[in-house]
Amino acid sequence: MKYKPEEYIDSGFYGGDMDSDIENIKSKVVKCRKPHRCVCGCETEIGKGDYALLESGFTDGKPVSVYTSTQCIDKWLDEISVKEA
Repeated sequence: MKYKPEEYIDSGFYGGDMDSDIENIKSKVVKCRKPHRCVCGCETEIGKGDYALLESGFTDGKPVSVYTSTQCIDKWLDEISVKEA
């Protein structure tokens, strides 16, 4: 991981506009115990032992969770820090 966990959580990667149908959204950086697909559009595999941003909540009363690779968020954070400089 290139940044501190809280920077991934507060990155605004999705524009702070998470789906309004999702309730009780929680975000945390996790070390994956099994492979997952990154949901940011790159569709790359997040491997076992890799770090990812896990966002979870409920929609229509059912639990939902998505994983975003830290590499995708790294690119985003690098880009916005260059724009701010």
